[in-house]
Amino acid sequence: MDIPNESGVEQTITARNVVVRFGNILALDNFSIQVPKGIVGLLGPNGAGKSTFIKTVLGLVTFESGDVRISGMDPRTDVMAIRDRVGYMPEHDCLVDTMSGLELVTYFGRLSGMTKEDSIPRSHEVLDFVGLGEERYRPTATYSTGMKQRVKLAQAIVHDPEILFLDEPTNGMDPLGREEMLELISRIAASNKSILVSSHILQDMEKVCQYVVIINSGRAISQGPMSVLLDQGRDRKRLQVRGEPAALIAFTEQLRKSYQVISVSEEFGQMTIVLVNGGPSAPLLDMAKGNRVQVRSYAPDKLTLEGAFIRSVKEGA
Repeated sequence: MDIPNESGVEQTITARNVVVRFGNILALDNFSIQVPKGIVGLLGPNGAGKSTFIKTVLGLVTFESGDVRISGMDPRTDVMAIRDRVGYMPEHDCLVDTMSGLELVTYFGRLSGMTKEDSIPRSHEVLDFVGLGEERYRPTATYSTGMKQRVKLAQAIVHDPEILFLDEPTNGMDPLGREEMLELISRIAASNKSILVSSHILQDMEKVCQYVVIINSGRAISQGPMSVLLDQGRDRKRLQVRGEPAALIAFTEQLRKSYQVISVSEEFGQMTIVLVNGGPSAPLLDMAKGNRVQVRSYAPDKLTLEGAFIRSVKEGA
């Protein structure tokens, strides 16, 4: 697919026609995307190529052909310069069981070029930020899944990188832990960082991402701003009403005479009507009142990210 030309939008990562193979397996198939600044969701089913792309950008996986740039640098020749500027939170455990959380984050800080004098106070700072208290002195082998995710995030940001790669950051966490992790991601992005988040938990991504790239079978099948991806059309509206069955039938019949009604569904005594209305809402609301129908909500018709994802995958197939 062609990469869209987004004039004026600063791109942190670009990939053009990238091919990655593992033996006979084609992991990335002429993969092309542009990643703008902000929180970008990299979405796709398991095995779609999300983790492979992240590792390719980081120089951990060699690509057969194509071109990749991160902040203008080539991961094949500028490996160390790129690693100075990025932080990586892998999907799988990268923890040393015998190390405490503090020791591990300090160690990663030293690997990033920090001095011992700087790495220790900085490690305490980022562990405070991710919400790990006295547990930082315990071996990571004793940590819960949520605590391990927090330590993994701390080691990714200890050297204050410009760009963050977060691979399944909320995986295995309970609902409260997921909300707290998403809040941390939003707070990091507010400090002018660029964050690429790979996840299959679509409701989490819908909450934090401004831009989305959907991957399937090693290809980028859809990409763009979240608001555009979920937009069903400016004039499409979703109307939810309640009332007596006869009143609802009469109201629906009258609606069809004045508006383009796309769909009508009923569940638990509430009717949902999707229609096209490019004009004011007052005539429609007066119509409901005249039919003794109670309007519960009237708003633009938006896809959920799950709906947009399913549609993109089907169209891509």
